[in-house]
Amino acid sequence: MISRLRNLLPARERLQAGNPLLHYELGRPAGGNFALQLTALILLLGTAAAIYAVAFGVSDGGNLSARLWQSMYFPALALQMITLMLALGLGAASVDGERSRKTWDKLRATETGASLALRARWLGIMYRLRAPISIILLLRLLLALGTLLDLTAFGGHYVKMLSAETTPALSDWRVGLLLIALSLTLSLAQPLAMIASAAALGLLLSVAVVERLYSAVLQVMLAAMFAAFILAASAGVTGILQGRLIMSDAAQYLLVLAYSSYGDWGLLLAQVSAVWRGAPAGAFIGPGMAALLLLQALIADGLMALAERVSERRG
Repeated sequence: MISRLRNLLPARERLQAGNPLLHYELGRPAGGNFALQLTALILLLGTAAAIYAVAFGVSDGGNLSARLWQSMYFPALALQMITLMLALGLGAASVDGERSRKTWDKLRATETGASLALRARWLGIMYRLRAPISIILLLRLLLALGTLLDLTAFGGHYVKMLSAETTPALSDWRVGLLLIALSLTLSLAQPLAMIASAAALGLLLSVAVVERLYSAVLQVMLAAMFAAFILAASAGVTGILQGRLIMSDAAQYLLVLAYSSYGDWGLLLAQVSAVWRGAPAGAFIGPGMAALLLLQALIADGLMALAERVSERRG
């Protein structure tokens, strides 16, 4: 595992793979049993989906993938938010833990020691959250499989129908098929980008904010802002797809794009028919998400670079 994590580090840091500080960071026990965590999360998510389906009802109409999406959507959304906050919290507690063990000053005194430790901890957070991340990705694979099965409807002409009914209409159904494939791929990549960004932001807080109380307050504020965004954007997107929200086409597109990228991390895109027919330029949400995903990756790396600089100056 240590070797695989080292290979993900930048080239200048891989050259020092034998550094004992790097081995120390990556060699810590991850804690917990992965199989046990995975099983518990599957049972918890399945129970939550069943309770939601019974309490709020799931439409009998539509296909199997639509019913699955309706029952799993909000439990999955809750799991994603919890995972995001865990990534932020683990990152924010990183340097404080090193200070309590009186190892942080030693890391900073070593050439690139603090930088290596932060990068290694960034990867370590992703590893520690591998159980919820696995569930998030498995659910998306299941929904993607359902979407692919839907594409075989109407004798394989379903994509042609969608391509003609979206606004603006697509000139070639093959373009529609490529856009669907792009959307499904992005729905797998977006969760990793969001969780990695949250961990990077947490690491920046850990080196920039020394007081635990201030750090905790900032984390609560960020969690509240994210929850408020999800609630507001979800209501807006629902209104758009149901034709109840009056906005310009550009504003509707941007709202659906923002929610798909940063709200539910692409879960909405599993409902290809609803998005393509209900949202202006719904077929082009995928390319927009691809651009935002690239930007987000650059921001996450920038946060890590900033955390490294702050650690060198302030400690």
